[in-house]
Amino acid sequence: MKWRIWLGLLLLVVAAVACNPVKVYLEKDEVKADRKYDTFVIINQYQGKEAWNSPMLDKNLREGLAKGMEERGYKEDAHQPDLILRYNTLLSEGEKEVRDTDYYGMSPYGMYNPYMYRSPYGMPYWPSSTEIEKYNLGEVVIDFIDPMADEVILRISAVGEVNNVKQKYKNIDASVSKILNEFFRNMPS
Repeated sequence: MKWRIWLGLLLLVVAAVACNPVKVYLEKDEVKADRKYDTFVIINQYQGKEAWNSPMLDKNLREGLAKGMEERGYKEDAHQPDLILRYNTLLSEGEKEVRDTDYYGMSPYGMYNPYMYRSPYGMPYWPSSTEIEKYNLGEVVIDFIDPMADEVILRISAVGEVNNVKQKYKNIDASVSKILNEFFRNMPS
């Protein structure tokens, strides 16, 4: 009985993770194997510009990055950091085509429509409706900079749809988590 509970919980977690709309991209990877990083500082690429124009989202992004780095053994040092985390957020509008195909023909209640196939009035084989849906695409870009070499060693971005405020908060947290996982996966042990 106990294993069924654990199996159900595992399936629920897998389903929740699989439904996460944030995708992560590694854009630049020039990590040097001989360099060790212990301290970090977080800066905004454009001073005075908050994450997606929201002070609370900016605060969540900074706190999430700091907490994630400290959990993995890094220490925050604003004076002499070994690593600079420079972040930027972008918000762009997009459109996508959404189709809804009616497989039951044009008759209501799923009844058979004899004119569904080969209608002489130019109707499609399977009637469908097409809509253009507008959405906002949110992107979080983090550059991991080595101040000694004065170069970007990693650039990781996370992209996802953000159509409302609640989704922005959710995507900021998911983006930070996924970006840090990608960062630690690419750092030498």
